[in-house]
Amino acid sequence: MAGAGAGDGMEQKLEKLMSAFHDHQEGNKAVRHEKELEELFSFLREHEAAFSQLPGDKKDDLDALLRNIEGVLELCKKPSSTTPEEEEKKKKKKKMGDCIPFKSSSRPPDHKDADADADAEPTPSVVAPLLKQARDILRDSSSSAPAGAGAGPNKKEVLYEWTTSYVDEERLYGWDDEAKEVADALAGPEEDDDDKEKLFRAAGIFGIHGSGKTALAQKVFVHDRIKDTFPLRLWVCVGPTPPDDDKQQQYEVKFSLLYRMLDNLGLDTYKVEGVVNASEAVKKHGGDGDSDAAKESKIGVLLFILHVALAKTSYLIVLDDIRAYDPWYTNLALPPPPHGEWSDRLGYGLPKLKKSAVLVTCRKEEHARAMVRTGRVFHPPLLAVADAWKLFEREYLEAKKKQVGYNVKDDMLYNDLKVVQEEMVGKCLGLPVAILEAAKGFAQYCTYVDDDDAKTTQPTTAKGADAGDPADHAAA
Repeated sequence: MAGAGAGDGMEQKLEKLMSAFHDHQEGNKAVRHEKELEELFSFLREHEAAFSQLPGDKKDDLDALLRNIEGVLELCKKPSSTTPEEEEKKKKKKKMGDCIPFKSSSRPPDHKDADADADAEPTPSVVAPLLKQARDILRDSSSSAPAGAGAGPNKKEVLYEWTTSYVDEERLYGWDDEAKEVADALAGPEEDDDDKEKLFRAAGIFGIHGSGKTALAQKVFVHDRIKDTFPLRLWVCVGPTPPDDDKQQQYEVKFSLLYRMLDNLGLDTYKVEGVVNASEAVKKHGGDGDSDAAKESKIGVLLFILHVALAKTSYLIVLDDIRAYDPWYTNLALPPPPHGEWSDRLGYGLPKLKKSAVLVTCRKEEHARAMVRTGRVFHPPLLAVADAWKLFEREYLEAKKKQVGYNVKDDMLYNDLKVVQEEMVGKCLGLPVAILEAAKGFAQYCTYVDDDDAKTTQPTTAKGADAGDPADHAAA
C-alpha cells in the first residue's frame, strides 16, 4: 500500500536516480537501454515542477513509478556474466526470463525476483512502459495514442504492486489470535508430527480488497510456530490472471510463476532452461516450444523440477493475491499422476511426503476452498477500535510530520479525532485500506485558531500536501 505523504521528496528521489545513472555512464560502464533511460529521465526532469501539484493518488503512482525505475536501472546496469558465444546462443532461443508475468506491471519483483533476469538482456518493454506510465501520470500531450486506440477516461494502465514477505512487525496491528490460528492450521498440533496422513496441509485467507489478507498472511509467515516447523519458507506473489481466451498469456503467467519459484530456490535458471528444452516430453512435440502441446509439456517439466527441488525439506509456500481463480490452482493437495503430463495442476509440483504446507490468499471464499479443499479457510476480522486507531494515528502523524513547522500539540483536529475514534473506525467499516485512506485525507488539512479564537479547518499549504475535502479520501 502506498505510504502517506508519498508526494514528499519526489524531486530528491529523481535526482538520486539521475545521479546514479550519470555516474555509471561517466565511469565508462555499459548501461543497457541507455537511450530509453535518457529519454525517460529527460521527460521527468522537464515535468519535475508538476510533482508537488499532483493529486494524492497520482503522487502514489509517481512514487511507485520511481521505485520501478530504481529496480530497472539496477537491472540495466548489471553486466552480462556470459561469454559472447553464449550470448549469441541465447539470442537464438526464447529465454525463460522473457516471460513477463503481468503486462500491466513494470515493477520488477522484490529481492531475488528482480535478479532472475539480471544476466539476460532486458527487452525494450522493460523501460518503454515506464515512460508511458510517466506520461500518463503527468498527463503529457505527447503520450496520446493514435485516434481510437486506448481513448477514454477508463483506459488507464494499472500499475500492479507486487507483494513481498518482508514485514515490519511493529507496523502490523491486531490479529495476533488469528495469525496463531492460521499458523496452527498449517503446522498442525505438535502431537501429530508423525501422522503421515497430515504431512501436507493447506489453508486459505479470503476477503475483499483492502481487508488485510496480505497483512494477515505476513503475520503468519513470520510467526514463531511457522519458523520452528518449516525450514524453508517461500513467498510468491501471484497477481492478475489473464482472460480465459488468452492461451499464450496464461502460459506465460504459469511459466513465469514457476521460473520465479525456482530462481528463489537457488536454481540456475539458464541450466533449467536447457533441461526443459532437452527433455523427452518437450522433444516429442518438436522441441521448438511453439505448439500448444510443447508449451504444456514445458510447464509439466518445470513442475517436476520444482517437485524435486522441494522434496528434500519441509516447506511453507505462500501464494499471495491470486486475483482471479484458475483451475490450475485447484486442489493443491493432489499428488502428481503416476502416468501422463504434470501440467494440469500446480499442486503436482508440491511434494507431499514431508511435513509441508501452502497458504493462499484470494478474494472469494469459494475460490479459497477449491484450492485448499480439506484445509481451513479464514477471513480477516474487522480491526478492533484500538488497533484501527493505532494504524490511523501512525499514518496521520507520519504525513503531518513531513509538513514544515508541524507540532502535534497545536493540532486540534488530531485531538478531536482521538475523541471520536470509535465513530471514525465505524465509518471506515474497520477495513485497513479505508482507515489508511482516511488518515491520508485528514492529514491534508490543518487546524488553527483565528483572531476570534474560533477553531477553523482549512486545506494545508505545507509543501507536499494536497488540498481537498477529507471526505473525498476517507471511505465511509
